[in-house]
Amino acid sequence: MLMKENSKEYSDTLEHAINVLDKHKLQYEFKNHALYIQHPTKDWKAYDYRFTTNRWGTLINRRNKYRKHYSCKNVEELVDKYILSEE
Repeated sequence: MLMKENSKEYSDTLEHAINVLDKHKLQYEFKNHALYIQHPTKDWKAYDYRFTTNRWGTLINRRNKYRKHYSCKNVEELVDKYILSEE
């Protein structure tokens, strides 16, 4: 992802987030400026991760039922603490 010279610096980049997800062998899709990460064992559950702001939400049957988003430090924290710990 190319950034403009005057664009703000993000704590995570798209490449970094994709590398972490590939390392953990998680399925994901990039669309609408977000990564949609499929839960490894629950087909009905996914996560909406905004790498520019480190905000994420839980999707049940592709919908954010409660319209809530949470914050995390980085994509590693999201994967280790929230996605893989639920198995």
